[in-house]
Amino acid sequence: MPSKTVIKRLTHEVKEALSRRDKRGQSKHKAKQEARAQAQREQTSYTSITGLYSTASYNTYFKQAMTGLRWIAETYGRRNLSECRAYLPKYYNYMQEHGLSAWTIRTRVYAFCAVYGSDYTTLFCETELPSRHRADIKRCRKLSVTSERFQSQANKDVCMIARACGARRGGLMALTASDLIQKDGHLYVHLREKGGKERDAMVLPEFEGEVREIFDRHEAAAQGAVTGGVRRLFAKSALPKDMPLHYLRAQYAQDLYRWYENHGAANGRLYHCRAERKGTSYDKGVLMEVSRNLGHSRCDVVVSHYL
Repeated sequence: MPSKTVIKRLTHEVKEALSRRDKRGQSKHKAKQEARAQAQREQTSYTSITGLYSTASYNTYFKQAMTGLRWIAETYGRRNLSECRAYLPKYYNYMQEHGLSAWTIRTRVYAFCAVYGSDYTTLFCETELPSRHRADIKRCRKLSVTSERFQSQANKDVCMIARACGARRGGLMALTASDLIQKDGHLYVHLREKGGKERDAMVLPEFEGEVREIFDRHEAAAQGAVTGGVRRLFAKSALPKDMPLHYLRAQYAQDLYRWYENHGAANGRLYHCRAERKGTSYDKGVLMEVSRNLGHSRCDVVVSHYL
């Protein structure tokens, strides 16, 4: 085990390195829009936006980088960032030999890229990272036995709203009583989610009555925390981290696809699946409507992760 002094030194150096890329509090979405507008004005190529815009990203990169650095410090006796850098290719080989998923490997590689301020080709001597395949995804695709624990009324209300509008955990935590909107003949929930993005997600018509009742009841109960002078709809205890929200989000996507398909959103252009789903096709017009409500911008993400 590395000494406490070594861990303390590495912790300080990693935080200092990440602080140079810390853009929390700023909107990545807005930064992308400004960069695209500038590229159009100057007739130049678009420069990708980098930096850590959310606390979740910052914490993930810190945690993953420290995991690798502890291994290097313990295995090779290195004591600081500069000494550990030369051993990153060995750590990459270690991750592959121990069967880490492509998602985990890529996250740790990019964490080190942020820490060292360099690309993975230079740091890891690799020209291509492992490919991610839908069949390898371990994320919850169904309700598990742990779901039986979420039996309080607040838990059930959170699950209902997630099922009705496909909200992520962050979006649910930020909900206020004024975020229920009626427009275009439909009910929408206004969501504030990762990366500073905001969107209006359509409530599935069959759940409109239940969603209205939940908003009214929680507004009257006033149990959520007050931040920025605004009371949140739900208390933090209503959203345990292991709640199966991804499963409910997928159910929302599937039902929403069928709804748009039956209400004239299809344009006849098809998205053809590949690999183990070869032979399955989806309408791109419908996919883009579903994608917009989920807060994505690509058809392949919706197909791979939700449909």
